[in-house]
Formats: sequence, C-alpha cells, structure tokens
Amino acid sequence: MQSTTNPDQIAGGVDQRYFPAANAALDIQNFRYSPDGGWRNDRGWEPLIADQDLTLTDDEFASIIAPCRFLQTWTRHGGSEEYYVQERGGELFYEFGNKGTATTRKHTIATDRHLPRSDEPGTQMIPYGRFAMILNGHDEMLKWWGRDLVEPFGFTSQTQAPYIVDVQNDYYIFAGLSATNLNGTSLGDSENNSLNGIALQFFASDYLGLGDPDQGSVNFYSYFVTYITNTGSESPRSGPASVSWQLLTEAGSPALNPLTVQGNARKYGVLLSGLEPGPNGTVARRIYRTKNKRDGMTGAGDVYYFVSQINDNTTTTVIDAVPDNELVNEAPSASDSVTISSSYKYGATWNGSTWLAGGDVLPTRIIYSKQGLPEQFTAFDYFDVGVREGGAITALFPYYDVLLVFREKSIEAVFTGTSGYTCTTINQTIGTVATGSIVLVPGVGVMFMNKDGFYLVTGGLRGGASLEVTHVSTGITKEMTRVNVNALCRASATYSDRENEYWCNYPVDGNTENTHGAVYNTITNQWAFRGDTSDNVENEWPISRLATDSSGWILLGLNPANDVVNESLYPGIGIQVWSARNALGDTFSYSYNQGIYTLTSFPNPLTNCIWQSAWDDYGDDSVKKRILTVELETLTEGDNGVELQWAQDYSTDFKSAGVVKPQIGDYIGSITSDPTYDTGSNLATWDSSKWQDHKVTRMRWDVNTGLVSHFSFRIITSNVVQVIRYQTNIIVGTVKTPNTRMPGAN
Repeated sequence: MQSTTNPDQIAGGVDQRYFPAANAALDIQNFRYSPDGGWRNDRGWEPLIADQDLTLTDDEFASIIAPCRFLQTWTRHGGSEEYYVQERGGELFYEFGNKGTATTRKHTIATDRHLPRSDEPGTQMIPYGRFAMILNGHDEMLKWWGRDLVEPFGFTSQTQAPYIVDVQNDYYIFAGLSATNLNGTSLGDSENNSLNGIALQFFASDYLGLGDPDQGSVNFYSYFVTYITNTGSESPRSGPASVSWQLLTEAGSPALNPLTVQGNARKYGVLLSGLEPGPNGTVARRIYRTKNKRDGMTGAGDVYYFVSQINDNTTTTVIDAVPDNELVNEAPSASDSVTISSSYKYGATWNGSTWLAGGDVLPTRIIYSKQGLPEQFTAFDYFDVGVREGGAITALFPYYDVLLVFREKSIEAVFTGTSGYTCTTINQTIGTVATGSIVLVPGVGVMFMNKDGFYLVTGGLRGGASLEVTHVSTGITKEMTRVNVNALCRASATYSDRENEYWCNYPVDGNTENTHGAVYNTITNQWAFRGDTSDNVENEWPISRLATDSSGWILLGLNPANDVVNESLYPGIGIQVWSARNALGDTFSYSYNQGIYTLTSFPNPLTNCIWQSAWDDYGDDSVKKRILTVELETLTEGDNGVELQWAQDYSTDFKSAGVVKPQIGDYIGSITSDPTYDTGSNLATWDSSKWQDHKVTRMRWDVNTGLVSHFSFRIITSNVVQVIRYQTNIIVGTVKTPNTRMPGAN
C-alpha cells in the first residue's frame, strides 16, 4: 500500500482542546520558544548569589528553608543600585549582588511580620520616586529609602497636642534673660524684653507680644501642631490646646516694678512646652494659632493661622510672641489631612498620588493622596466601589492613563475627567484574586490569571477608545481545571523582555503552594508549561515567587524541601536566576554539630523536558492508519541522544521508538561531525572551532504502529535539543470503521 508523507508542520505551542491546530502541542514542559525558531530546552536555574559551602546557625538555617513569600527588584540611582528584596519567615530583607560574603550582602528591613495565609496576597512594594512604600494589610506600612533607612509611611495616629504653660499675669520682675520668638526675632537683653522663669512680658508699646494690654482685658488663644515629613506631606491636626489670661486692674496688683513705667498695661509671650517629636521621617513641625478670641469661646468655627515652622524634630519648647496682625495665612482645614489605617492591603502610585485600597476593614474602599504629597490623605478623596457588585478589591494597577481596580468578580478603572477622578466598571463578570499574577506585558497589555485561566486587558479611555478584557488561554483550559482556586492568592508572575515571556506559577491539585508554571510567549502568542505537568508531586517545581531584574533576568524565589531524614535541601536556597545552566538548581546536603549547620551543594540534573504533539487523526478518525516514521527537523547539539516515544488512541501508555543523535547521520563519527566530548572529558581531535555552528538536522525514528485512529508522539530528554518542525509518514486505509454498537441494540 502506498505510504503518504504529510507536509512539514511547524512545531507549535500548547493547545489542549479536542480539535487543536494541526501543528499544536498537547504538552510542552521546560522548552522555551527560541527567537530563531523552534522550541529549545536550554534553560535551568542557579543561585543568584553563589554560596557553595555554608555554615549557618539555627536561626539562619530556619530562615533559608522558609518559603519565599515576597520577591521584587528595585533599581535606584540610574541603575547603580539594585536591590533584591525578599521576605522569608516574617523577615523582610534585601540583598546586594555585589561581591562579598553572604552576611555583608543581606540587610534586614523589618522582622516579625505577618505570615500570609494561602488566601492572602502578602507583602507589596510600591516605588514612589526616591522611596518605596511597603504594605501587607497587617503590619505598619513602611517607607523605605534604600540602604538601611526605614520609616513609617503615612499618618496612622493622631498628632500630639502641645502643652501650654499658663501665663503668669501677676509676675512683674524683668531678669534680663534673652529668648527667641517663633518668627526667629531675637527678644534681646533689654529690660523690656526679658524672661524670668516662664513669664515673658512686653510693654504695651512693643511690637511683639500677645493679648490686649489694657487693664481688665480678657485674652484667649488656641493652638494646634502638625508634622511635616521628608515627602513634604503634612500630618492631620493635633487636638487644640488653649491658653487664657485676664490682666489685673492696677488696684488689685501688688507693688509695681520701678521699670514698669506704664503700670499694668502689658503683653505676653506664650510658652509652648511638651512639643512631641513626630514619627521617624519628620523634618519639621508647624504651629498654628487663632487670633485673640477675647471672650474665651472655643469651637469648630475657630479660624487658625500659620504662626511658624520649627525645622527640626527635636525642639520641645518654643515661645510665641507673634502679634495677631502678622497672621495672614489660614491653616489647612481639619479635613485636609486625616489619619489612615494600616489595614489597606493594596497600593499603587498613579498620577502623582499614592492610592490605597481594600483589606479586611475596608474591603471596597479606595483612598488617594494629594498630588505630590504621597503621605497626605484628605477626608473626602476616596471611592467606595461597594455600591456595585464585584466583591472585595484585590489589586490596584496603573495602566498608562487609567488606574485599574481589580475586584474578586469585576474590573473597574479610575481615570481623570474634567471635574476630577471618575471610577467606572469595565467588566462586570471577570475579576481575580491572584494579585501577584497581574503584570504589564509591553506592547500587549495587562495580563492576569483567575480561576478560569488567563486574561488580557487592552486599550484605553482616551479619544473614544475603550478598555477590553480578553480570554487568552483557551488552549490550556484543561490545565486550568487543576488550579486550586482557594490558594490562587499564592500565584506569582513576571515578564521578561530578555525571554519574551510572561511566566506565572500557581498551585494545582489541592496544593496550597505553587507547583506548576505556564508561559506565554509574546513573539508567537503561544503557551508552554514549566515544571512537571503529570500527577507526580515529587517532580513539581516549588517556585513560590517570580520577579525580573533590570537586565531582564528572571528571578525565582523557592519553597525549599527539607528532607530531615537524608539531611538535604532541594532544589536550592536563596534567590535563583533562570539561566543557561543545564540544571534545576542545587541539592544541599548538610550536617549539624553544636548549633552549626554545614552545607555542601551539587547540581540537580535537568529532567522531564517534553514536547508532545497533539492527537492527530490525519483528517478522519474513522479511517485506520499506520504510522511508519516520525521525522523532526532540529538544530544539532553535540553528541547527546534524544528519545522519541509514541502512543495511540489517547492512551497514556507511551512506547519508545529509540534514541537518535541530533546530528546528520552521514557525518557521525567523521572529522566533519559536530565536536563532542570524549570519555576523558576533553574535546575530541576534530575541529573544535565548529562548536557553536548549529546545523538544521533531520532526525528520523521508525515507529511502525498497528492500525490506529489517533496518534501522538513526544520527545522526552534532558539533553539540549531544538525542535523546529516535524512530519510523519503514514499508510492510510480506505475502509471506515463502523460506529460502535451497544450490546442488544437494534
């Protein structure tokens, strides 16, 4: 019977549907799409900061085996500083990539932090200019300036009111002591402007001094204080503090001092004591005061004015002698700056402001700071999306001219309009709880994962455009059915322009830790998998967090497996980098003696690299056929063999078709063969200058199946190979297979 050779098929990406594209793959494990065409398995991982031999204390050992719960890079000063920020076991820290010992690279930012559950997103770090805000909805929000400068972010408690010393209106002795007025003017060493104890008196004719100088007059002033932080933000008002006095009539006064030629007519300086320093990061404090209220009445209607600013965070005592006619600038209103809660779990910087949202206390509220003042939030600058269905807020994400607001079951967008900000719904049925999966893919859009797969937000709201949400993972729907939706908060993703990949790791099959990875290639718009997609838990990849550095290298935060029986750790410790190393990290063996762990590492071999074709019926599954050969066009890669396996009619029982070397058969063993290593691990004698000269090579496996309806093959290897395209040679029958009939059917 005449055999038929099918046309060459370009090896495609994963499509798990029953009727995929002709060249699609049913499974791709640990192959990446190479920019020069085809799928190549030349990636593994290695430590970002290599430590081959380590000695660790008990606490240090406990830290390195704790799962990585946060990983992000931050570049400052034009790339001269790059921080690898991590969180393990409640310790938030960063490492430098510079040379030196591990202890000199690691710097702790905060300790005893909340350990996120599987349904919590955990820590987020949001850069804003020269600092980064760090929050998790439980611990105090932090403001980190790089290096070891860490301060609290925002104003989460009320500003302390000052203590005002009573004016001693019956004290007349001038001691000739000098003082300084709040406006910086020296009060001098004169008989008219002097201190004695806490009483500062002025003649009625003096410019400085508070109060009406007439005998019997009533004087009443109220004050409040605010803090100014190193971001220029101003704290909420303190509570008011007041002082009052009434000048005695001359008849009721004791003997007058001979220097007091104007009798009892005088003004006073007011001593503010107990000025509490502000939180770390406070650079100044501002004093506000009413003008003389005289009648002594206080209330919300009091008008306050700026008096002066103390440009430090240490001074505790000042004197106010600024007359009322110098008070011209009204104080900010009580609503101009308010305290905020540390319960907000999600943050972003957009349009010059800091945005905070969600959390256990206010799950549907969004607040935003004043533009250019990232820590100053007003009382009325907020949205509450709880008036619309969609569930709790799960992320804030800037996307060009809009701020995307992700909720459990919907997506909204904040944009600027003619009258301020507007928040509108862009999709009422699609949302996500996988906060860590939301990543901007340049030139593509914002990609994210939810329980149904992966989605893409594209478009904008300018010039009549609209935002659209598109499902982009129909080809891997079968894989998505395995996702543990109750632990989807653990999902983590990143994008690398070096690899042209969006890579997301997520938990499957009831696991609460990430075990599988899906990769979207932006060149081909195709999917592949990372890790072992079978049901074998032992071979799954424990990558808990993903990030990308400024050079496009993908970084991996691991959840190391500690085998206490065999005293070993797998598959590495510390941050790993996705690289051309042909190994999956390292296994560390360790020993313990007198409180010290001694570790030694060796590489884990690259395993389970699979490219499997989709099930093919060659146009008609009712016609039986025999598959004679499978031919792959690959790029040569030394002398390492590649095994091909095949199966029929959706069977999971794969049979081996043997191992073939990825070289042109006519030249194997000749002087024109690709260079290989001999048994002594030295280069063979033929031309080693051709080591990098890959050749397109056709590799053939004889299969010779019986009669089948559907056929699939896979290459499974730990040796490096690049699959470009394939074809099969078959014999097709002419008789259709009748439909199966149930016993007893008519």
